[in-house]
Amino acid sequence: MEEFSKVVLTAVTSSLGTAGLIAILGWLFRVWIGERLKSSLKHHYDQQLEQLKADLKGQGEANLTHLKSEVDRQAEQLRIAASSFSEVQKATIVRKIEAVDALWVGVLHARRAFPSIIVMTDALTRSEILDLYNGEARSELLTLKFGMITEFFGDLPRYRPYLGEVVWAHFANYHALLSRIVYLFVQGKTDQTKMIWYEDEYINQLVRRVFGEEKFTEFEGLFGSRLTWMHGQFDSMLLQSIDHLLSGKAFGAESLAHAQYTLGLLSSKAS
Repeated sequence: MEEFSKVVLTAVTSSLGTAGLIAILGWLFRVWIGERLKSSLKHHYDQQLEQLKADLKGQGEANLTHLKSEVDRQAEQLRIAASSFSEVQKATIVRKIEAVDALWVGVLHARRAFPSIIVMTDALTRSEILDLYNGEARSELLTLKFGMITEFFGDLPRYRPYLGEVVWAHFANYHALLSRIVYLFVQGKTDQTKMIWYEDEYINQLVRRVFGEEKFTEFEGLFGSRLTWMHGQFDSMLLQSIDHLLSGKAFGAESLAHAQYTLGLLSSKAS
């Protein structure tokens, strides 16, 4: 057998020559080296992969623990903030209710204290109003003074921050209307036509701007009870805005703009 192998090797060597044999041996060596490298690299890669998995698992658990801790911390902060906000909100609502109550009591007090002689003119004709200073009502008319309207409403302005600009604007406009009416009757001592308050230019401007053009047209068409009409319009407007205020909803941009507009007009008139 050994002789046969030698014969075969001799035959192959003879047929391929030395160069061919070296080429075959080189190819076999490269294949062997390649397989060894692939095996070594696969083993190294598997080791690294397992290590990476272990690292990621540990890192993930650490991150999860940190994340849970952070979530718990933020949740506690939110709980404290919510609790504080709730307390502030409760206190604010209480203040708003107190302010609304004071405002409404002030309005009712002003109506009760409003000069009865002026209230009576709601049922008089134009000529009868002009003749008031010539009759029994003269003595009562002479007691009227402009500053009395401020006494009606007292210290209500201190509640303004809790009433908001829309509610406050309604009150301020109502205050201005009643003040103007008293002022005109005081001026009636020297000029009786001033007592026809519903013909006053400033009164008409206020009614138009506060209640709107449609309501102003209605006001112009009245033949009496104008003061009563004005009270009713004010009550409706004020109560609607109070309901909105106490509901916690924000007033729309249009309502706020109208409130600022009418307050601006009052300020310019006062100056």
